[in-house]
Amino acid sequence: MNSFSITMIFVLLVLVILLIAVVIMLLNKKTPSVEQTVKKEKVIENVPMPNILGLFLPPKIEKLSKTELLNIVRKVYEAYKIFDYKSMDINELDKKEWHTWQISFLLMLYKKNEEFFIPNHEDIFHPFLLNSSENDMKSFMRSVVKKYDNYVNIEDTKDNLCKEHIWTNRDVSIMFYFLANYKNYKK
Repeated sequence: MNSFSITMIFVLLVLVILLIAVVIMLLNKKTPSVEQTVKKEKVIENVPMPNILGLFLPPKIEKLSKTELLNIVRKVYEAYKIFDYKSMDINELDKKEWHTWQISFLLMLYKKNEEFFIPNHEDIFHPFLLNSSENDMKSFMRSVVKKYDNYVNIEDTKDNLCKEHIWTNRDVSIMFYFLANYKNYKK
């Protein structure tokens, strides 16, 4: 046997060993079962609506009639529209420019299960909202509700709550977009 034949046998032997190693690695690699894949998809599809019923708001706001509440929310919305948030840089949306008293009205509207009609979403809302999924919106709104529950003292005076600027332009945008769409979301 010449050296060329020995080299060819050696190369073939190395290739066979590498092929066996690759096959073993592929067989040992864990792939998710169909059940695991379905469970992940179900979790993503069934994100629940944010729970607002257990959230307490300032008593004066809780006592408002539907008509009074809608009139106040319309005024807050008119202020919102003036700032043209749809055109803002995404970082500008993180500025804290809204106070707790205003936010309380928006949350009360949701708590009373009232939708807020806003036509022409493309003319009003930032692209990050327009491109958000239903699950994203539920998660965003859940964060707003949690922030309110954790940081707001509902027993504080109206004056103090009006001085409490802890709400970002993003928070308010999320709330208005959510209020305009949440009845379309699966429950």
